[in-house]
Amino acid sequence: MNIKTTIGLILICSVSYGFATDVNVTYVETIRAFGDRPYAINFTIEWKNSWNNDRNHDASWVFFKLDQGNNSSHQYLKPGTGRMLWKGDPSMPDAKIEVAEDGTGLFVYGASKYRGDVLYHITVERDTAKTRIRTRFERVEPIAIEMVYIPEGGFTLGDPDEKALNFGAFYQSDEEGNFDGLIKITAEDQQISVGPEKGSLYYQSEEEIYQGDQQGPIPSSFPKGYNAYYIMKYEVTQGLYAKFLNLIGSTAATVRANFGSPNYKKHGGTIRLKDSKYVAEAPERRNVYFHWDDMMAFTDWAALRPYTEFEFTKASRGPSKPMGQEYPWNTSSIDDMALRIDPYTQNQVMLNGLTEADLTESNRAQFGASYYWVMNLAGSMWEKVITVGDEVGRAFTGVHGDGSISYYGYANVDDWPEGFQEVKGYGYRGGGYYGVKGEITDFNPFSPIAYRTYGAWSGGPRNAAYGYRASRTAP
Repeated sequence: MNIKTTIGLILICSVSYGFATDVNVTYVETIRAFGDRPYAINFTIEWKNSWNNDRNHDASWVFFKLDQGNNSSHQYLKPGTGRMLWKGDPSMPDAKIEVAEDGTGLFVYGASKYRGDVLYHITVERDTAKTRIRTRFERVEPIAIEMVYIPEGGFTLGDPDEKALNFGAFYQSDEEGNFDGLIKITAEDQQISVGPEKGSLYYQSEEEIYQGDQQGPIPSSFPKGYNAYYIMKYEVTQGLYAKFLNLIGSTAATVRANFGSPNYKKHGGTIRLKDSKYVAEAPERRNVYFHWDDMMAFTDWAALRPYTEFEFTKASRGPSKPMGQEYPWNTSSIDDMALRIDPYTQNQVMLNGLTEADLTESNRAQFGASYYWVMNLAGSMWEKVITVGDEVGRAFTGVHGDGSISYYGYANVDDWPEGFQEVKGYGYRGGGYYGVKGEITDFNPFSPIAYRTYGAWSGGPRNAAYGYRASRTAP
């Protein structure tokens, strides 16, 4: 082989206990242009428990940063240029590679029906019109995040059990604001009226700060979940957040470092500084103690976007008929759910000894896996989502991050809510684990899909029970 290459990095993103992200990117090569060969990046990617079935598929979102010592710059790719060079085993499906139209990253997934581990070697061209090639010996760092594809289609909001109305659940109103059935999402550009009028979306709100202002409309531009989108399979992990801190510059990292609380280690936090680098001793563990502005900075840096409470419902329930007090694993009971946070180690454990390799459609309630096999939508951390309960949230249009954040570590996307001191724009769904051994309530650690006890509360400091995952509209 006489191709001259610069090997930028060998990276393993995380190690898994079987219930956290286990995607690995290794042997990254930056290829310099010569002859008719363009500037490109070659890399090997592998992850466990992949699938492609009649319902949906998983994927990995991959993006690259040029490491410049005290900072990094996002690397832009040319749409349509991703190619699989080889795969780890003939039994694996070929890789489908979709470079985002804005060039910020690419999706990789198995192109045909499959269930098992995957390994691919891939090449993709760099967009030199957007990305300056810095030096001959550059360090390009890859970041890969496991995602789940949520296909296009309609779904239903709300809960048929009228007890859910006491928790702010959505419903279809009659002429006087009373429950008259559920609301169906039938199009992405659907404009939804809100109020106590027949056929409108409505909900009870004991306190506006928690459930919302009961106003609207919800604009046609608000992401409703009808169109296809990707969502992170797991919450942001400590390993991923440590990688983020290492690549955003020291000033931004000082603002975004999340381990200052005296309770941080008690609740499972393991990120710390070692030899001027952020390291996570348990990289696969859920990332605790980060607030909304931390989350938005990470999301912008990763070229993703926050997701909405409508999209939370779609990811949980899919197109299936709602049932009373339905949890994200699509039963009305927690009895089968075997996934827990160990109060002593703070690790996720399966009480019945199964591993994620054992997950099937018939036993997914034991894993807490949603209709589309999104993990931990209830039982781990509250999902922070864009709310329809105030005017700031309703103005959200689903713009993606561009891979860059401000010098001081803030997201800079115009229509994203900002600020964690009750500034409006987001709320909480799904329930969260507060570290109270053995206590189960309507919000600790499990909360039914439709419950909006804090669906419009844009508050909360860094906390062990408040988590996050990001999304991206499908190409």
